[in-house]
Amino acid sequence: MMPDGRRVLYRHAHAGHVVEVIEEYETRALTFDSHLTQSRMLLDEPHVLVLRYTRRMMAGLLFLEAPVADQPFRVLMIGLGGGSLVKFLLHGFARCRMDVVESDPLLPDLARRFFYVPDDPRLNLMVGDGGRFLARLSSEQRYDLILLDAFDQDGMARDVYTDPIFVRAAARLAPQGVLALNLIRTDEQWFRLVVESIGRRFADQVIRLAVPGFSNEILFVGPGLNSWEQRAELHNRAWELAARCELNFPEYVQAMVPLERRAGWKRWLEWVAWQA
Repeated sequence: MMPDGRRVLYRHAHAGHVVEVIEEYETRALTFDSHLTQSRMLLDEPHVLVLRYTRRMMAGLLFLEAPVADQPFRVLMIGLGGGSLVKFLLHGFARCRMDVVESDPLLPDLARRFFYVPDDPRLNLMVGDGGRFLARLSSEQRYDLILLDAFDQDGMARDVYTDPIFVRAAARLAPQGVLALNLIRTDEQWFRLVVESIGRRFADQVIRLAVPGFSNEILFVGPGLNSWEQRAELHNRAWELAARCELNFPEYVQAMVPLERRAGWKRWLEWVAWQA
């Protein structure tokens, strides 16, 4: 028991940092060095998305072919953490199939032991390099949703948030597929380089979604996003998904902003710098 009443369920020195699983009140969290929260779970409802950025990453479901709730769809996730997104999708969508690639061999064990990531035939959880996994995929292997949420103790994983991986991931999307990326501004220079790379490659196919009160920014990339301005259709899907998932999808639609062609990403960076 810690002085503030929190309980440490697990502590381990790993790769030069301290990995902890900490329980407080009704939640359990995976942290690095006692301050960087990788994942948080409600003990009574493990599938509920607690962290705000995870809820906004799920706005990528809005761009999939409707009705997403009733059709099979395939998901690739690079970066597991505590498995919050995995549990949410498997719980809410019976026809979802997931491939998850995690580079740190410690995390899958922690996710299963402490965060209730299930042994589920719909889930293929692998330890390995996400970039190499993408490179080995055949041209016939496509995903409706690719989630890039790979973080280490220092922030966005430098070997994952790279131009070659963005290009490979986009190439493995289904015709109406979406790539969702969780970015963070803790390293402003790296954040800017990542956004510049995405803006240069996909400027007319990118939607950004800020996470109020946090340094996260969610980007959605996909071939169908250049016509996303049909907001009436998106709003209809938002209300349907909100009723199913208990997430505020209508609010997410309202907050979405396109990353404009040509110099649009530069204006966004200026806006981000002004907000910081």
